[in-house]
Amino acid sequence: MNTFFAIIGSVIAVIILVVCWAIHRFYKKVARRCRKKTCGRIDVKRVCKILLPQDESISYRSPAGKWRWFIRRPVKLTFTVCKCGWVELVKIDTDPMSVWHAKWANKFHREQYYLEDFELVDAARRKIRSLYLEHRQTSLDDQASDTPPLSLYAIFKEQLEVIGEGIDGI
Repeated sequence: MNTFFAIIGSVIAVIILVVCWAIHRFYKKVARRCRKKTCGRIDVKRVCKILLPQDESISYRSPAGKWRWFIRRPVKLTFTVCKCGWVELVKIDTDPMSVWHAKWANKFHREQYYLEDFELVDAARRKIRSLYLEHRQTSLDDQASDTPPLSLYAIFKEQLEVIGEGIDGI
């Protein structure tokens, strides 16, 4: 009798997990739909790109020559691409990446390390500029001056320009 209830309970648990997984996948499909007003498709593709610093390589040795398990300074960009031509950068991730994952992606998905497609570069620039400028330039009136007021921003403007040049290099 106890075995019968254990089997029935296991089957019910598996069914619940499968239903929850199916609902989650359907939600992700709907949530990742094309945001272009005239399209609205739910079959958009996710394109991932990995950007490593220039002095970084995919190896178990760091640039300093020490053993490591993680690459600490990658930038991972995730885009959504629709068949109608809509491209958007949806995620910028700067978390460390395991060397094993980097080697696996280098062997089986080599295209993740090349950000050469103009549409993806343009989408990345648009998103980074909107995050960087925070829509400040749209609220300027015709009488506004280009000279910044004396503030912390004006003092650290050179550092922000260096960051901006790094963003343009993407």
